Amino acid sequence: MSDSTKALYVNKFLRAFPEEFTIKEFIRYLSYLNCKISKEEAEEIIFGSPYVFELDTNKFITRAGAFTGRFFSVVLSQEEYENKCFLPGHRCMPFVDQEVMSYSLIFLWNGNVLPNKIVEYPKEFALEHFSLYGEEYESQYIANDPGMSEFDLSANDFDLPMRVSLTSVDLTPLFKRYDIQAGDRLLFTVENWDEGIINVTPCLREKSENLELTDDDIERNKWYKNLEKFMIDFCKKLGPRSSIEEQVADVFFEHADELCNMHCGSMEEFLKYTKEISVESFGVETRLWISGQVIPAIGMWNMNEDGDEIGKKPNLIYSIPDYVLDEYIKDFAFQKKSDMQELMDFAYPKIFYIPEDYRQQLLLNITNRNDIILNSYNWFADHPLGNIRHKALLLYTKISSLVYEIDRTGGRFKTYPQQELVILFQLYSHLTKLMETLAFDPNSLTKDTDTISVSLDGMDFNFEDIEGALRKALLVSKKSEFTVIN
Repeated sequence: MSDSTKALYVNKFLRAFPEEFTIKEFIRYLSYLNCKISKEEAEEIIFGSPYVFELDTNKFITRAGAFTGRFFSVVLSQEEYENKCFLPGHRCMPFVDQEVMSYSLIFLWNGNVLPNKIVEYPKEFALEHFSLYGEEYESQYIANDPGMSEFDLSANDFDLPMRVSLTSVDLTPLFKRYDIQAGDRLLFTVENWDEGIINVTPCLREKSENLELTDDDIERNKWYKNLEKFMIDFCKKLGPRSSIEEQVADVFFEHADELCNMHCGSMEEFLKYTKEISVESFGVETRLWISGQVIPAIGMWNMNEDGDEIGKKPNLIYSIPDYVLDEYIKDFAFQKKSDMQELMDFAYPKIFYIPEDYRQQLLLNITNRNDIILNSYNWFADHPLGNIRHKALLLYTKISSLVYEIDRTGGRFKTYPQQELVILFQLYSHLTKLMETLAFDPNSLTKDTDTISVSLDGMDFNFEDIEGALRKALLVSKKSEFTVIN
């Protein structure tokens, strides 16, 4: 069986399997499809997948299994009421696939697909409804909407116009059937997580002349208080995670019974309600956090079982993923260079600890991979991305070397300036994702080379801004390893 077929079966399982399962059951399921996989490989897939939650007693459940059929809701704004529509934005988070653009979700009412329509909104309204993707990404999500196809974000200094046109869900059929008003609620359940299909039910607010609280209002206030408590607990226990989406997903998964019921509120309402949780800066990104507190780089979420930081690793051998090494090789081919020793020194500078005999093995491996890659490499076809790759690798080498040096000393992460440390790891993560895309999906980047180039310039600037403080702390950390013997 080919690797691509195996990946297809694995992906289908992770995106659609609805029940709890064990590693053994995952292996057995694949074996029914004549797809053999080792226990080690299965564990690597399951523990590394963003589509899986870990349960107690060595069991797991996919996001599809965890969130299908769970209730979540939104309240229609005045703008949506006037246009008889609903703007998905971030409002289906975390119940749908985080990798699926919200404009491509499918909404059903009475078994029929609600059509889409392009609606114009004020910029601030749009930003508010995409903010949970992270303030650093909201403009990009908006600019990538089909309604903004004529707008070039990078050509406009990454600033949106005062009014934006976004794909929205046409609620005209519901307006014809119900007396819907601004402030009324839509209740949702995911019908098919893999395909992004969601059921819609109008949940009309009881009209009252004396504006008394209804039973639903009382239950929803309890919902806000519960979510506030759960968020505070999770901040302390699990930390900032990799994104706001992952933070929210963890909370709603762990407390689904309390949060995913017919009295549920929405995240945007919650953030207006709570004074304890807010969107806070986290390096070059944002997270939900305890209001007014700085998000630290180190906490109980990244310490070992004894509550201590990871110890020193002076003999930590440096390595890079094979797909990154392949990008170094393509970069040399793009520059029309052929000296494998020079390539070796570029990809593995002397700052990295690599035993000499292992360096010789690496050089042989690089030479072999270079021969394989050159058999199919086309300089002209690579030209659109060649300069991007070279720029990214220069920055990757600088950033990874500092990450490695800090990781090699280890054990004193609290002595480093926390925000600078956070930014360093975020830059490293962003670059690694870019390298993955260059390796496995390069065609998706060809239309955005100008934007990516500007983004790399910004990352380089951010790195220069933090490097001095981190190297100063690194020097202090190294000096403290030595003692004077009288």
